[in-house]
This record gives sequence, C-alpha cells and structure tokens, in this order.
Amino acid sequence: MRRAGFGASPNELARYQKIGYGATLDELLHPEKNSNAVLESFLAKQKFDFNNPYAIKKWWAYRMLYTACPLQEKLTLFWHGHFATSLQKVGDPKAMLEQNKLLRRLAFGNFETLLLGVSKDPAMIIYLDNQENQKGRPNENYAREVMELFTLGIGNYTETDIKEAARAFTGWHTNQKRTAFVFDDKNHDDGAKKVLGQSGNLNGDDVVHTLARSPATARYLARKLIGFFAYENPDQDFVERVASQYVINGFQIRPMLQAIFSDKSFFSSRAYHAKIKSPPDLVIGAIKTLGIRNSDIDLPGIIAGMGQNLFEPPSVKGWDGGKAWISTESMIERFNFATKISSQKFEELKPFMLPSQLVSQQGLKTPRQTVDYFLEILVDGDVPDYTRERLVRYMETDFDGKATRGVKTDQILDAKLRGLVHLIMSLPTYQLA
Repeated sequence: MRRAGFGASPNELARYQKIGYGATLDELLHPEKNSNAVLESFLAKQKFDFNNPYAIKKWWAYRMLYTACPLQEKLTLFWHGHFATSLQKVGDPKAMLEQNKLLRRLAFGNFETLLLGVSKDPAMIIYLDNQENQKGRPNENYAREVMELFTLGIGNYTETDIKEAARAFTGWHTNQKRTAFVFDDKNHDDGAKKVLGQSGNLNGDDVVHTLARSPATARYLARKLIGFFAYENPDQDFVERVASQYVINGFQIRPMLQAIFSDKSFFSSRAYHAKIKSPPDLVIGAIKTLGIRNSDIDLPGIIAGMGQNLFEPPSVKGWDGGKAWISTESMIERFNFATKISSQKFEELKPFMLPSQLVSQQGLKTPRQTVDYFLEILVDGDVPDYTRERLVRYMETDFDGKATRGVKTDQILDAKLRGLVHLIMSLPTYQLA
C-alpha cells in the first residue's frame, strides 16, 4: 500500500489483508470498481476557488488522503512528474487542474491515447511553447521533450527527428482564452517529413502514433515505472518483462503495473525498504497510519516544504526523487512534521476515550508490546535491536526518567505514546518505504 498508494489506515489494511494480495491488487488496478462518492462529496463541500493556486494543491492533497482508489492517485502523481508541467509558467490554475484530471482519467489505459491527450493539453502547449510552433518558424521544445523525456529516452532519436517532428506539431495551439486545443491549419506545415523512419505529410497524430509504438518507448516507460513503484536502476530482465506486457497488450499501462506488482523482483530483498519516501508518501502515509482526523493541516505547504510543491515541478524533468528527497533542509521539515503529527489527536482517541483504551483495544499489555506495535505499523519492525530496547526503556519510565512497572496514569501514557510516535518517525528507517 505504500508503493501502490500512500499507505493505509489500520482499518483499510485489515480489509486488504482479509481479501488477500491478489484481490487487493485487482481492486487497486481497477479503480472503476470502487466508489469514490465519499471523497467527491467531501471535496464538493470544501467550495474550492480553482482560480487560486493553493486551492488546486489542497484539492489534490485531499484526494491522496481520502481516495478509495489509491493507485489511481499514485499513478496520477507519477504522470505529473513524467509529463512535468509547472503552474509557474502556465500561470492558470484551472488549466493545471484540467491537466491533472486528464492524467487521472487516462492513467491506466492506452499510452498513445494519453500521449495524444497531453500533446493537445492547453497547459502542456503553453508550458513547452507549442503555441509559438508555426509553419516556417518551428519551435522544437515540445518535439524534443516528447522524445527525450516522455517516450524514447536519450539515444533513440536524432536531431533531424526532432526538427521534423517539430514541423509535424506546427499549428497545434490553444484558443485565445487558452482553455482548449485548436488546430490552426494556416500555421501547419503540410510538407513532406521523415520522423523515425516514417515518411509523408506527417502531423502530430502521426508522430504520437509512431512514438507510442516504439520498442524504445516500451523499455523507457517500464524502467521509469519500475523505478517509481519498485526500486531504481532495475536489471534489464525486469525491464524486459514489464516492457513486453506493454507490447503484448496493445500499449496499455495497466498490464505493466500488474507485471511490476506481481514480479518476483517486487518481492525481493532488493525492493524492501529500497525507496526513500517522497513528501506525499511520508505526509499522507503518517496521517493514514495514525488515523489523524484534523483536516485543517496545511498538507500542500508541508509537502512543499519537504521538496515537492504540487503542480510546480522544478523543471520539465520533474522531480529527481530518491536521494534528492534528503537534504539538511528537508530533513528538518520531516522532523518538524513528526513533532506536529505526534501532537495531533489520534482517530481512536475521541473526546470520551482515554489513551489507555487505545492500548487496551490493541491488546497491548506491556511497554514492549506497545513499542512492537508502533514499530510494526510505522517501520515494519525494521530497526536494530538496540533501538528497540531503548524505546522499550523509554516507555518504562515516567516524566523524570524513573523506571516504572508500566506506565499507569493516562497523562503519562498519552505523553509517552506521542513521544514514542515522534521518536519512531525520526528514525532513518521511517524515511524509507
């Protein structure tokens, strides 16, 4: 659930465990089987002003947190980084929102359809200057990035391919309000072109068709999807297994994800705790795992502070991810978040319920059982023995550090539980998924 979503609440995890891995994967891969009515109703009540950049960021953060279709939201985040487009240049929150909806709607389907949709998307046209791409004065920005970053990858095309593709995309503009795609035939170069071995009076549709069906695209997408969902720098055999599903299944994305999450490599030691949590993974995951119910938390601001400002990737390459998520500044933000989140009320700790009842509900009778429980849900129990023992000793003491046979008062138990959560969230292991 950390890889195919943003973690899971205890209730969600219990349900998934009950239905089993296969049924869980099938449900995640087919979001249309789950109703998102609760999420949509919640969002409708927020009355967002989508002319406000912060509003679209909060709208998306809420989707990540409350969705009944977590893989759909996680895949939308992947495509946002893949087809990176920034609000800073586009300047229109509504255009960015519409692009986000496009990515979500087509996320699992035919890649050619998705690529064509992105190529005609007003936000993308503005971001990569295709509005300036005209007959006799071709602008190569989109043609270059669609090959280098969106499909083939470096080394699988030539400069001539870029120049010819740019001519094919001439006239692919937006209307005057920049809200819809229009084909400006007067500014389209209808001369003969040759792109990746295909010749003729090619247009943008022809280029998209050729790019989406290239074996290089299959491998490029496979490598990026594996790097996002499993681990970075996968071996070539893993890449080929996933890429083959793209080709066999008519250039669909869903079978590639099915292959990744079913592959032996996904269950290998190499994949275990192999990825550094992205800011949404860490923030949304903590809230879900601990059942925090305060929806007034500044989710977009906290996520941005850790290095991932939604709708504003740093460049057309998106976010580097991996070790780039970790810096002195971002770690301070992560630790500050641990402090903030551990001071929030847990879902289970309703006004009429005492902290001791939470411990009782989970059947936690000793400090060691309490430590083991929180280590398991937060870091899969993956800590050195000496760390576990120090945490147990922490739970066995009072405010003055004096040993007790067990924390007895509700006041001390509440403080110790929150302190325990804070300490675990500050561990190196917690930064991993």
